[in-house]
Amino acid sequence: MDPDYVKRKKIKAILDKLIPQFSVRIGGSTSIDITKPGIDKAYGIGKLRDLLHISLKEMIYIGDALFPGGNDYPAEKAGVDCIQSRSEQTKQVIKTIIACLSDREQAA
Repeated sequence: MDPDYVKRKKIKAILDKLIPQFSVRIGGSTSIDITKPGIDKAYGIGKLRDLLHISLKEMIYIGDALFPGGNDYPAEKAGVDCIQSRSEQTKQVIKTIIACLSDREQAA
């Protein structure tokens, strides 16, 4: 575990120099994401938007690494409403959103 990102920031700095042709991002409390440049959460959100034919305003993204350099940050930059949540809280956040949407549909 590396919840304060100290260890992974050091690893990221090394990887940035060793493999500059890839994008290296810190994720969650334990991971480092290595992808081709441009293949990130924003890319995935764009694909989801196109596939489902929905707007970014209809999406909510839940993540724990929404800070600049974090693997969830591209989702925020893409224009999706984002909710910061630790991994163990995410299930409750989703349940709460669903309950609120259900209440709103019943009131209509």
